[in-house]
Amino acid sequence: MAIAISQMDRYIGTSVLQATAVVFLAFLGIMSLFAVLEELREESPAYSFGEMLWFVWMTTPRRLYEVLPYVVFLGALIGLGSLASHSEMVIFRTAGVSPGRIFLGVAWPAALVFLFGLVIGEWVAPQGEERAKTFKAIALSGANGESDIVKVSRGYWYREGSMIMRVAELGESGGLLKIQQYWYGEHQQLVRTVKAERAEYITGSDPYWRLLDVVETRMEDDQLTTRALEEQRWEGQVDPRVLSIRVLVAPRQLSVNDLYRQIAYMDREGLSAEVYRLAYWTKIFQPLSVLGLALLALGFVLGPLREVGMGVRLSVGIFAGLGFKYLQDLFAPMSMVYDLPPVLAVLLPIVVCWVIGAWGLSRVR
Repeated sequence: MAIAISQMDRYIGTSVLQATAVVFLAFLGIMSLFAVLEELREESPAYSFGEMLWFVWMTTPRRLYEVLPYVVFLGALIGLGSLASHSEMVIFRTAGVSPGRIFLGVAWPAALVFLFGLVIGEWVAPQGEERAKTFKAIALSGANGESDIVKVSRGYWYREGSMIMRVAELGESGGLLKIQQYWYGEHQQLVRTVKAERAEYITGSDPYWRLLDVVETRMEDDQLTTRALEEQRWEGQVDPRVLSIRVLVAPRQLSVNDLYRQIAYMDREGLSAEVYRLAYWTKIFQPLSVLGLALLALGFVLGPLREVGMGVRLSVGIFAGLGFKYLQDLFAPMSMVYDLPPVLAVLLPIVVCWVIGAWGLSRVR
């Protein structure tokens, strides 16, 4: 009996996995086309068509990772629907196989796809996104291919204690360029400014930032004192991974590790990290999203979509997937407006998905 059930799991899972692969390729083609059309809107003679295609290629893993739950959902819907169309689901039910047992056959390919997505989302996509944003920023600035300077639009602002710093440009190798620091006293009065052409992070047992080509101005006793220095030591606590090309990458495009670092820094400085927390918990709970949508697909196939055509299943699948995404997009801003914990804002749409899926299976006879 155990061998028969194992064979059933493999049979159901293989059908779901094959359908998921087809959906995956379809999403890849559609998203690539729309990405190319979006990049064509860039009006810059320095941004060639070949560079645009390279940018789309490097950002493709991130796009695929973002739609992974919906790919699994449609793949499960199509794969199970194909089995239902050939009356194989009826045979399983007639043989006494419970809906929960059938779900185990759907869960293993969903888990396999998630593990594949985990590798993409945590290692491939973040690195590709950083390189793509750097590449595009250099191309749009008209720099040649040997330059590694990335201009940050309107600069990047960073705060640490009583110091506020603006970075105008980033080096692809990790350095900071054109830095301005503003130091404030106990009563929030400006007491010191520092301008440096660049900064380098020095590692070791006592790591620090080395500011080069420095102009320092001090405000003391209503007097201004200015001096020029070749270099100056800055005991900044900031991790160089926070002050790097990653500032060009949106929170939802960062890895879990980078999100954790960013949240830790913002909490330490008393800054709002809600957007990063939402992205962090979304990634943490993505396995539940994938399995919840797979459960919902099974509930549809064993219930109201058991005897309909493939076109109807696809239509329902698309609308259900959009509904799940709209719930996620609704609760995200609500968490910031109504002070809802980010973890709860992420979990609520997932819980709704699981409840509907479980309710659908409970009605199957």
